[in-house]
Amino acid sequence: MAITEQTPKQLKEYEERFIDEAWNSGNYDIIEESVSEDYVGHWFDIEEGDVDRDGLEAFIRSAREGFSDFHMDVEFMVAEDDMVTVGFTVEGTHDGEFMGIPPTDEFGSSPGILVHKIGEDGMVVEGWAVWDALGQMQQLGVVPESFTLASFLETGANLAKQDVLKRTKR
Repeated sequence: MAITEQTPKQLKEYEERFIDEAWNSGNYDIIEESVSEDYVGHWFDIEEGDVDRDGLEAFIRSAREGFSDFHMDVEFMVAEDDMVTVGFTVEGTHDGEFMGIPPTDEFGSSPGILVHKIGEDGMVVEGWAVWDALGQMQQLGVVPESFTLASFLETGANLAKQDVLKRTKR
């Protein structure tokens, strides 16, 4: 699925297909087909630092396993030169472990933005992503809606009791 000619239209078509197949359908073959072996992802990783192509796949898998009805909706998309930017909203029911957090069976949604840079060979070589993780954790009942020092400490103590903090270090 590598893009040889990088027109804005082709970048958008690639990204729509990637979101539909990898994120929404769980077709992980598209990652090997379209993401470079040298991929570097700059976004939150529990293990710290940047992630490689395997780390990207592992994160997508963990989101789909943590939220069995996971879905990503594209809110907007902008493509220029060798970059495509997507504004998105993800949603789902937290009915599996996600980022070391046991299922809460709560429904949540979170807005975010991702950017992919396409290399000369048409493969994704770099990615950036941010999303409202705090808002997501509040919707799932993991973090209190009103955020005070006391509620922060209480949340930390509750997570420690459930061994969540140890599990995130795996």
